[in-house]
Amino acid sequence: MPTEVYKVLHLLGIMLLFASLGGMAVLGLRGGDDREVAPVRKLLTIAHGVSLLVVFVAGFGLMARLGIMSGWPTWIYIKLALWLVLGAAVAVVRRTPDLGKVWLWLLPLVGAAAAWVAFTHPPV
Repeated sequence: MPTEVYKVLHLLGIMLLFASLGGMAVLGLRGGDDREVAPVRKLLTIAHGVSLLVVFVAGFGLMARLGIMSGWPTWIYIKLALWLVLGAAVAVVRRTPDLGKVWLWLLPLVGAAAAWVAFTHPPV
């Protein structure tokens, strides 16, 4: 596949990732009976998992197309660490629904850090 396809898939996964995390944060703020929100929470959790998989596969596909599969630069390790943080975020957001407002601002900052690392490739 062309590099552009991997980039679009990577961005699609990122958009779905933040949509699912934002939905979980809003769901926590909304409150309500657990039976009411369980189907929506399940859908958002599935979307979160699928998005992580798409981001991961497309990211590695992009790395393969760019020829950086051996001798990874430091920015790749940083991106993987941020991917793990965003992967674990679904559990944290679910367990602390009263902090939904905080998550709506904090999680996009993690995404912005990942974007900064991807665009600038810091030589850390």
